[in-house]
Amino acid sequence: MDGNMFTPQALEAWYRLMAEAMRGTAEAQEALKKFAEMSATPEGMNRWMAQFMPGATPPTGFQPEQFEEQLESWWRMMGAVPRSRYLELLERCDSLERKLKKAEETIAGLREKLGAQGRQQEDAQQAFGLWGAMVEESLKAQAEWMKAWRDAATEPDASPPTEDAGDQPDNP
Repeated sequence: MDGNMFTPQALEAWYRLMAEAMRGTAEAQEALKKFAEMSATPEGMNRWMAQFMPGATPPTGFQPEQFEEQLESWWRMMGAVPRSRYLELLERCDSLERKLKKAEETIAGLREKLGAQGRQQEDAQQAFGLWGAMVEESLKAQAEWMKAWRDAATEPDASPPTEDAGDQPDNP
């Protein structure tokens, strides 16, 4: 045997013991009573198995490191979860829920900041756009003035009158 307490021989011996106990056999009922009273250690299990299920006991007995593994295999097979494992998983679940809540709060805060920064950036871009449009209009107006002054300076009748004595009108 490989130290596995759930070998076919062990399971067969267990089921036979259960069937005998249900029939009312005193020896089988005594075995189950001692099973319920035994210490839950590998040594206690080895003693009980040697006494009540000798053919199902591995030659080396059950080792402490195997005992927990074997017990969990039994629980899984029976569809049960040990309370210690349940409490451990419950605590882990609570811890993960707290971390998730904290992460969600952090994400919400970052989204809020990002949204505020986005609005600030939009406002800044809008102000920059308005300022750019204003500067462009101002430059257009200045360019039109310069053109108008240049055109006025190059027109022949736009030149100032010369101060010739004969050309001046008489003052009455």
